[in-house]
Amino acid sequence: MTDTVATSVIGTRARRLDADDKVAGRARYATDLRLPGMLYGKIVRGDRPHARIVGIDVSAAEALPGVEAIATAADAPGRYGEAIEDQTVFARDRVRYVGEPICAVAAESAEIAELAASLIEIDYEDLPGVFDPVEALRPGAALVHENAASYPAPDALVRRGNVCAQVVLEQGDVASAFARADYVVEGTYAAHSVHQTPMETRAAIADVDARGRLTVHSSTQHPFGVRHQLHAALGLPYGDIRVIAEIIGGGFGSKLEATVEIYAAVLARKTGRPVRVVNTREEDFISGNPRHPMQIHIRSALAADGTILARETKTIMDAGAYATGSPTLAGVAALLAPGPYRIANLTCEAVAVYTNKMPFGAFRGPTGPQTVFAVETHTDEIARALGMDRLEFRLRNIFEEGDTAHSGQVLAGVGLRDAVERAAAAIGWGRIEESSAPGLLRGKGLACAWWLTTAGSSGCGIQMNEDGTVVVQTGATEIGTGAVMAGVAQVVAEELGITPDKIRIVWGDTDATPMDAGAQGSRTLFNMGRAAADAAQQVRAELLRRAADLLEAAEADLEVREGRVSVRGAPDHGVAYADLVAGQMWASQPVVGRGAFLVPPTPYEPGSVKGTLFPYFNAPSFHCHAADVEVDPETGRTR
Repeated sequence: MTDTVATSVIGTRARRLDADDKVAGRARYATDLRLPGMLYGKIVRGDRPHARIVGIDVSAAEALPGVEAIATAADAPGRYGEAIEDQTVFARDRVRYVGEPICAVAAESAEIAELAASLIEIDYEDLPGVFDPVEALRPGAALVHENAASYPAPDALVRRGNVCAQVVLEQGDVASAFARADYVVEGTYAAHSVHQTPMETRAAIADVDARGRLTVHSSTQHPFGVRHQLHAALGLPYGDIRVIAEIIGGGFGSKLEATVEIYAAVLARKTGRPVRVVNTREEDFISGNPRHPMQIHIRSALAADGTILARETKTIMDAGAYATGSPTLAGVAALLAPGPYRIANLTCEAVAVYTNKMPFGAFRGPTGPQTVFAVETHTDEIARALGMDRLEFRLRNIFEEGDTAHSGQVLAGVGLRDAVERAAAAIGWGRIEESSAPGLLRGKGLACAWWLTTAGSSGCGIQMNEDGTVVVQTGATEIGTGAVMAGVAQVVAEELGITPDKIRIVWGDTDATPMDAGAQGSRTLFNMGRAAADAAQQVRAELLRRAADLLEAAEADLEVREGRVSVRGAPDHGVAYADLVAGQMWASQPVVGRGAFLVPPTPYEPGSVKGTLFPYFNAPSFHCHAADVEVDPETGRTR
């Protein structure tokens, strides 16, 4: 913040601008929206993990009164995907997982749509499936995609057979380091899939106007990303698609990809009427892009004093039937595998593997919980093998300020030693604690991690109203974290010297707001906060310019505070914002600002990592988690 700001909003307990509506039950979610003439859509999903579609009989469903349309692959010929364009809207010649969409129904009521969907008959010819990614890597394994190499994809990706991405991170001389090691510790760790299970399932309502322009109201974390996938899947120009993010009933990464939005759009275009598609909980479970199941093998070479000399890792990610974000996330998994530790010699491989299961995707730090679980479990095993205290071992090897990370980026703002020492002190590390009752078991644990701040562009617009209130237009979505409704609001309030209650936020609308790369990867406040600050500084500069003329003072002598511009040191000699903008409709130009932010690329060693779309951690953060746990071994009760 600049030195002209006299308020102190940042660092206070801000009242979120959406709090009242949510607490009072007035907040309107996508599932609450109804449009005149609206139809109800139902997706018909395959019930086989891998099968050729021999025939589809929709005659009985078409004859049902109240059925307006049935859409099939012929209605959506495009191909799309986050990294690899391996998806079609509807299965064309085969299904590759249980739950894959085959067609969709639009009807006058949800009940009619449900009944019509049950009347559609699909004939299959079963094909061999592959369900274990380790088995999918073996020679001769059934191929999930026979023509995978033909799918458009970034040139950097390494693909073969069932592998949709292979990333290798390498530094130093691993073989030599293992040869001189005093100890070698290795282990294999598995992490299962977990569903995000937001309280609100995926929901969308699509409508078309007389010219065929599409508007989609959606429960999405990434309206501009959904617009991009609608463009690719349906072949529509960007200008003919508007996506509006409604208040979101939870996402946690599950609502980054376009899902029901596409099917609502296809049906709306076919019928010319609004169509609502809302997943049941079961549909969310079978098509929800949950967390990747992962298997991680780690082998580490150690010196007798506890220095990590080298590390080899292999991470196998179950991508499911379609790549979605797996090729990108394989790069994240590879960077996480060494942990936040100085290791001069390493080879870390991560492969994302197609299987005949639902596609897997983002869930709160994608690939992070799985990899950190493996690395920190392995870290404890190393400490036991060396006879060292687990805290001492970590402090010997953790990243320090100015260190070079494994792909060659120089680290700044590390602070990991401070975090570890403070976390350990908070649970009394090294102090023996008695259990609260006989028979209970008590233990203490530590785990370290580092994480990234996803980049991507952010834009923000700000305009002053005649009464001195402020409208902020941001493409960022508020997904419950407060990053927009408290964070961005505080940034603007601080820059303009007002309280957050003077701010109104318009967000997540691809027509009405500047672009943003979505609520993902801890990026919203880091990126949009800077764009908002940029826009607010432009508004403040114009207010100071106008006030300088009225107050007959130099701009450098003015400050903003409590909705006024005043002469520094003479708060009574000032003018209210409302007076500065009162004539902007006719007598003066409007007071507006437009800000944008795109973090510059982080320098790294290109030769250190191959096959990746994610070669470094932008603005990484460093963490230590500590726990003091008591367990009743008879009941499992934990405190």
